[in-house]
Amino acid sequence: MRLKSFICKCGLFVIAVISCFSFYSVGNVSYSEERKIDALFLDLDKKYRIPEHWGILPFELEDPYKRIKNGPPLTNVINKANVEWISRWIANPKKVVPNAKMPNLGLDFEEIKAVIVYLGSILEKEVPQISWDSYLLKKEDDLSDEEYDRVDKNFNEGKGVWGRARCTICHPIKGVGGNVGVGPDLGEITTKINRNWLYSWLGNTKSHFPDTMMAQFRFSDNDVRALIEFVMRDTQFIPEEAEEEEEGEAKEKKQPEAEVKVLTEKEFGSIRKDIALIEKGKNVVERARCFVCHDIKGTTELMPVIGQKRDSLAGFEKLLYEIRCLTCHRIQNKGGTYAPNLTIAGSKIKMDWEREFLKAPDIIRPLSQQMPKFNLTDDDAKVAVEYIEKHLVTKEPMYNPFESAAPSAEMIAVGEKLFYEKGCNTCHAEGEKGGGVVGPNLSTVGDRLQPQYILYHLKNPQQANPQAVEPNFGLSDEELKSLIGFLADHAKKKEGN
Repeated sequence: MRLKSFICKCGLFVIAVISCFSFYSVGNVSYSEERKIDALFLDLDKKYRIPEHWGILPFELEDPYKRIKNGPPLTNVINKANVEWISRWIANPKKVVPNAKMPNLGLDFEEIKAVIVYLGSILEKEVPQISWDSYLLKKEDDLSDEEYDRVDKNFNEGKGVWGRARCTICHPIKGVGGNVGVGPDLGEITTKINRNWLYSWLGNTKSHFPDTMMAQFRFSDNDVRALIEFVMRDTQFIPEEAEEEEEGEAKEKKQPEAEVKVLTEKEFGSIRKDIALIEKGKNVVERARCFVCHDIKGTTELMPVIGQKRDSLAGFEKLLYEIRCLTCHRIQNKGGTYAPNLTIAGSKIKMDWEREFLKAPDIIRPLSQQMPKFNLTDDDAKVAVEYIEKHLVTKEPMYNPFESAAPSAEMIAVGEKLFYEKGCNTCHAEGEKGGGVVGPNLSTVGDRLQPQYILYHLKNPQQANPQAVEPNFGLSDEELKSLIGFLADHAKKKEGN
């Protein structure tokens, strides 16, 4: 009890310090002035922030950011990447993939060659050979007009799949995108992988890398084939050619880069059974401690890891693992911070809205933060909603200003006036009048959020979401109630959607 009291006092002290010494001004509110912290705010703060008030979860959450080995298994890497790419990668990872986390091991060509031969020796299974229409394997210049039209149709369908899956949220392309910070740069991916491996990967990511942070999308066979066509043909995934300098253009003297010697497929085929090279490669792998980050057959005993038992996963626990929700979202201090915290999502979101959103994510936030379309089924959405509603809640009852009566027309009008006086439309769109795109779209916020959560958020946006850029306007209780009434009135039936 003393510890709990101490924590609460510390929390009150921090809130008081923030309130007294913030130096931001918005409208007529000066935050360098001392603000009185009312009892309602402190009560809400306790309900949302103290772990004792979180719901009790029926299973231990797996944090994808706490995986023991960050690198993918290398047992079947020869099926995934061609040996020339592997040569360049080991020689200088960041030159091949700009956001690579792997260090430069400083190996010479003979050591790199031995490592690749060793990796070839531990191959366990071949990638299934997929049947492809012959024209799909042709270069663009070799296509007939009819074939070109068919390829173009597949390409555009794949581009749509790529967009709906929001791949660029996790993957940068030539240094652009990848805001979540977990996926490799795909700017030159076509020099690394082949169609058959990519088909197998997209069909079941976890069979290749059980700890991958990438979601298992419920793609159809047509989706996968179209997406592959887009990736293998779009110029953004192909290395850029060096630009030729125009005549008369001043030539900037650059230090010539040392040419990197690579192992060719032909040479690899002639030495892949060399026992001496295999043994040398294993020794290099052990000396370089590659097994610290990668699961590598033959070296596992040097750093044994007890694998996660996932065969018995069911319900929402299975969904969390397959979709990897915690790569972006956070629940009870586990997971990412890119997307909204879900710890009390059941006390925040209306479940009828959540069910439909999970199946077909709508545009709420800026496009760079839109939730991907995972192609969840009705059963998937039902499992998620039932879990969220039951477990991801605050234990304490929350104050709903409209529990006994809906907001009056007069109150809604006052709230609308406040919305525009405070400049909320600068960042938020609402209804037919439009608005900004920095913050979430509020056109149907009445369908989405519970009034009691809107109250908590408006009381102190940064307390509700530490990453929020929304100002705290220091609204009175009456102003808050009017503004909440105006927002709660925003629903599909009201907007005519």
